[in-house]
Amino acid sequence: MIVTGATRGIGRATADAILERGGKVIGIARDADALRALEASAPDRVRTLVADLGDPSTLPEAARRAIAAFEGVDGLVNCAAIARYEPIGSIGIDSIEIQVRVNLVAPLLLSQAVAAHLRDRGGSIVNVSSTLSERVAQSTAVYAATKAALNALTKSLALELAPFDVRVNAVLPGGVDTDMLHIPRLRPGESLTEEQLEERVRSQLAKLEALHPLGRLGRPAEVAQVIVSVLDQPWQTGSLVTIDGGLSLA
Repeated sequence: MIVTGATRGIGRATADAILERGGKVIGIARDADALRALEASAPDRVRTLVADLGDPSTLPEAARRAIAAFEGVDGLVNCAAIARYEPIGSIGIDSIEIQVRVNLVAPLLLSQAVAAHLRDRGGSIVNVSSTLSERVAQSTAVYAATKAALNALTKSLALELAPFDVRVNAVLPGGVDTDMLHIPRLRPGESLTEEQLEERVRSQLAKLEALHPLGRLGRPAEVAQVIVSVLDQPWQTGSLVTIDGGLSLA
């Protein structure tokens, strides 16, 4: 199974969950040291590939190498993502482009390449989206838009690939305690001391926890269990599967 963003957060938890079930993982990420640590966790069943998912020109070759690592794969988890927290009025073209490339273009190009391989054998693709695709929040306009587009891509791929027994679904997590949520959300031009930044992050996390009826943020391993379950479902395709601690109820 190919897993992008395999060195941190939900991606690493997904890789670990697949390995715990005896599966094999091809991890794709930018951090070579973290990829080596992943490979060391199960040297016989992990292969890794350093790639910049923000550079579309490199993705076809990255997919080819990933597929060849174990002489074939049975699926793909598009987990890598990037979020820039910027209010309307401060969003620049560079920010738009990098989020679109990583969050939408990379999943599309990798899915397209892997689907060509899976057409003769069947398989499963899971895109990691977000509840922000359906329930927006302040300062997340571009990220939310890319995830909404990823939902549409998921359904389009599911319809086109169904005749080949290639299933495509998306998992939509709510607030999960990963590095992404620990980025301080600053107003344009705002400058804070290290202590103030830490307090800002604590405040952000407390507010996010309070939004979830179950009273806490999710854990990467909890989302990973849903991802591996969806990967295995033989009669599920085109679904948007939410795991959000009740956030969508609020």
